[in-house]
Amino acid sequence: MLITLLFACGDKCPEGYEVNEEEKACYPIEDGTDTDTDPTDTDDTDPTDTEDTGSDTGEETVDPFADFEDLNGKIIIPSLFEGRLIPRNAFWYEVEGKTLVYMTANRSSTCELAANHLNPNATAQDPSDLFILDHCNMGVIVNNTADLSETTYFSECTFGTGSFTQAGSGWNWSGTDENGVEAEFYEAFGTTGETTDYQQDGDRLAVEVSVTEWSGVFPYSNTYNTSVAVGSGSGYIIATECAALADTIYLSEQGQED
Repeated sequence: MLITLLFACGDKCPEGYEVNEEEKACYPIEDGTDTDTDPTDTDDTDPTDTEDTGSDTGEETVDPFADFEDLNGKIIIPSLFEGRLIPRNAFWYEVEGKTLVYMTANRSSTCELAANHLNPNATAQDPSDLFILDHCNMGVIVNNTADLSETTYFSECTFGTGSFTQAGSGWNWSGTDENGVEAEFYEAFGTTGETTDYQQDGDRLAVEVSVTEWSGVFPYSNTYNTSVAVGSGSGYIIATECAALADTIYLSEQGQED
């Protein structure tokens, strides 16, 4: 037990005691080594301590795509329809040097649903979570990453007020708005476009694209047949890796043979 002696007078302590100025008391001097100066104790200047070199997994990682401007454009059929091009979710996969990127307008889309939609041999699932009214999804097929000029493009647009309903083994987009205008589904391929950047970071891929001309069809329409369209806007599509895309018509062995 520590014995404290309050100062009776002056500021001195008896022999064998030391002053605690803050408490104005005397404490006995303990024998042995002061633990604050114990050479076995580790302090902040311990030469064996490992300096933080930035490899700490808790450190914030810099996103190399953070400053990339997302694609923001439209596919316009003059005097008829306009569909927004915004990559709210996107997926990619590469097979033998050929890369497929599929961007969707719907944040609820998944890798598996996108792959199912693009695989003609699969039992078709309801594609509603891939699309949004008056928006377009777009596919980018980079046939050779060493030569981006070999890239091709396709798009799918859901124009008007409609929904997907099952028709046989597939799903059709149909409906009418309050004015009786029928909804239309548009499928097209890009006739004029370019891919100007291609960068991979782990399981993510960023491609910068612009498509200015389209040519397509209305597969479910009772009114329209074929139509050209104008594309606007450019920017990046940032996609996450999706191995299920390997079975789609664009990457599978059967699709590449056709």
